[in-house]
Amino acid sequence: MKSRRTLARALATGACAVGLVAGMRGQAWAGTVRIDAAWDAGHGIFNADPDGSIPGDAIKACDTNSDGWAVEVALDYPPFDAKPDFKVDTRGHTANYCTGWTSRDIPETWTVRMYVTPVKGDSFGPSYYIDVHA
Repeated sequence: MKSRRTLARALATGACAVGLVAGMRGQAWAGTVRIDAAWDAGHGIFNADPDGSIPGDAIKACDTNSDGWAVEVALDYPPFDAKPDFKVDTRGHTANYCTGWTSRDIPETWTVRMYVTPVKGDSFGPSYYIDVHA
């Protein structure tokens, strides 16, 4: 009987944790946002507003692992169709490489979706994404 209560408690805790993580996916962030790529391949950065030499509405990709995978960072504008409107990647470079900043003029009221994906040739790893404010 005790093991059933323990199992039920564990399942309820797991369900709450999944709900919390799924709920966070809908959050939109402004400022500078960094997302780590799957498999520790590297990371992507979004910068909303100009800051010194860093332009606004800009992305960059960084490959930090000598694993053969590059990193692609893409922005998708509304309506979100999972087809990138612009992207940068570290293909053709060795590890410990970051692209320069690539920017577009995105309307200030827009929320855009930033994807960070490990890539190798035509192969893609799992994409992580977050909604960010331009």
